[in-house]
Amino acid sequence: MKIMRIDYLLSSLALAAFIWFGCSDPVSNPVLPPDPNREGDTLRVTTGTIGPSGTGKPWLIAEDWVIPEGSTVTIQPGTEIMVLSGAWIDVQGVIVAEGTPSDPIIFTSSKSDPDLGQWRGLKLHNREDGSVFRYCIFTYGALFDTDTLSPRGVDAQLYKGMLAIRNSSPTIEHCIVTHNQNNAVYISDSLEYAPSNPRIRYNIFTGNDASAVRADGSIDPHVLDIAYNNVADNSAPGFILTNDTSYFTVDSVLVPKVFGDLSAVNGNLDSCDSQYNIDTDPLFIDPAVGLLTRLANFGVESCSPVIDAGPFDMDPDADGTRADMGTRTYTQAAFELRGRLEGNLQSATYRMSCDVVIPPEATVVIPAGAKIEATGLFNIEVYGRLLVGGTEGNPVEYCPCLASDQDRLGGIIFYERGAEPSVISYLVIDDFTEVVVGKPRVRFEHTKFLRGFEYGVAVLTNSLTESDAVVFENCTFESSGTTAIGAVSSSMTVERCRISGSRGHGVWLAYVGESVVIENSVIEACTTDAIYMQDFCDPRLVNNTIRGAGYYGISMEQNCLPFIVNNIVTDCGRAGISARLSSSPYLDYNDVWNNGTREPQDVNYIPSTLDVGNSISQDALLSGSDLRLGAGSPCVNAGHPDSEYNDPDGSRNDIGAWGGPGSGSVGAGYYFGGLLARR
Repeated sequence: MKIMRIDYLLSSLALAAFIWFGCSDPVSNPVLPPDPNREGDTLRVTTGTIGPSGTGKPWLIAEDWVIPEGSTVTIQPGTEIMVLSGAWIDVQGVIVAEGTPSDPIIFTSSKSDPDLGQWRGLKLHNREDGSVFRYCIFTYGALFDTDTLSPRGVDAQLYKGMLAIRNSSPTIEHCIVTHNQNNAVYISDSLEYAPSNPRIRYNIFTGNDASAVRADGSIDPHVLDIAYNNVADNSAPGFILTNDTSYFTVDSVLVPKVFGDLSAVNGNLDSCDSQYNIDTDPLFIDPAVGLLTRLANFGVESCSPVIDAGPFDMDPDADGTRADMGTRTYTQAAFELRGRLEGNLQSATYRMSCDVVIPPEATVVIPAGAKIEATGLFNIEVYGRLLVGGTEGNPVEYCPCLASDQDRLGGIIFYERGAEPSVISYLVIDDFTEVVVGKPRVRFEHTKFLRGFEYGVAVLTNSLTESDAVVFENCTFESSGTTAIGAVSSSMTVERCRISGSRGHGVWLAYVGESVVIENSVIEACTTDAIYMQDFCDPRLVNNTIRGAGYYGISMEQNCLPFIVNNIVTDCGRAGISARLSSSPYLDYNDVWNNGTREPQDVNYIPSTLDVGNSISQDALLSGSDLRLGAGSPCVNAGHPDSEYNDPDGSRNDIGAWGGPGSGSVGAGYYFGGLLARR
């Protein structure tokens, strides 16, 4: 028993000693803070060639890296160089850093969680041959130094940018300079040396906490080659150049400011300054920051304005297209449509990945059987001429890719540019936002507008000349927006068309005077009015059939004097024809019957005192889905007796869409199974 007690006592003392000495010793298991810097191989080369390190780690600059005068350092594609806090890359000699689109050269902070201004940047003050930077990325530097007293602080005031140029002439092309604390590029000179003459082209300077390019009073900016750059989303104006005054004098002539002021249009038709620099979001795929910065993807989305934004006649990308800005060139896939379009399409299926622009003076033909699919709200913007040449048996289709109620494309916009108007024949446009016609004399023939969201077509030519009319012939509008066709201060002709199911108006008119003609058309089942006009509209409405409008068949207000002859207006909710606020229509030989279906009694006219001429009010006996006149219809041979209104066979005019000299097929007149098959 005593031995057992002694063993127990010894074990207890040993355990107590372990707990006391093992847990109370403050230095036996120290907890070290994590290293805020990434691992790298120290860079010491001051001449020769630098490639990616053999260990796979980035090169690390721990203190100022000086490339002395007379030395040249060449940096190979795919090299990453990171810099510790407060250090410069001091280029007194020459540095040649030429990456590739697939393997850019990266200059960045050494921090694992980087932030703006964590290193100073590049001092470029070589006074002999210029350095070269192509396909490089510069991030997290350009320290904003508030020290103006120490020698280092005084020196820093001369180099206030990530790429700080002083009496040097580097070439900086296809680079990205982003997330820096000061200017992307800063230029200054001293009088005792040759002035700076850099070439700065095809770069993206964005997200910097100062300007894209800044120059002090020692620089004449008007001789600088700074062109085709993107300078978007910096915290200061894209360009601050002390001597870039509002005007400068050339041969006694005042010339406008060069940089920053929008004064030109580039090849993509984007607004830019006179040197083709743009200030528009570059649309990086993923410009990750902070801890995720190494995962950043500085490639650009298909809608980026930096794609093909370079000049037409020099410095093309490897695929032969115009130069892109930035390091990652965009390669357009086969049968992909985006940006500028000048060549004719084939009878094939195309994928539309962004807005398509047909430039002024260009003519683009889309042949029968072509199909254009879009997955976003993209538009075809027509500044030149678009010729859609579908056929009855093989139309052209323009639609979303996926069969979903949430899918919708943008539409088509016709601008007042180019010499000849567009002609659209046998086109099916489905699930779209709207078509806008700003150019006179555009023609739509046998076109189907299906499921529009806003307008089917908005006609905004600002021309009331009859010869400038936008023409819709044998077109179909089905559920096409809040208004199927709208025209403001514009001449328009609608003939032999079918409009049904609009969520608002079938046709909406304002300030059109006598410049609108609507003939031989069927307008039915519109939620509000079949035809609504306001403010000095005097359209010609002849031989139309209007049925089932939620409110009014034909509604007018504010000084409208329309000519309404040989029309059928039936089964509308509030009234057949309504005239208010100094409006007075000319009415003759119409059949206005069974309107006011939402009212306790028939309301065919508001006011009831309208002079209806020789009109009747009888059941037109409409037959079938095309609303032809059935057997025994009182509208047969009951229209205006003047011979100018006779039917094609020479008989007296039949009231409604199927009568009169222009009668024939109504609507697009063909069946296309492709759309229905997707539903």
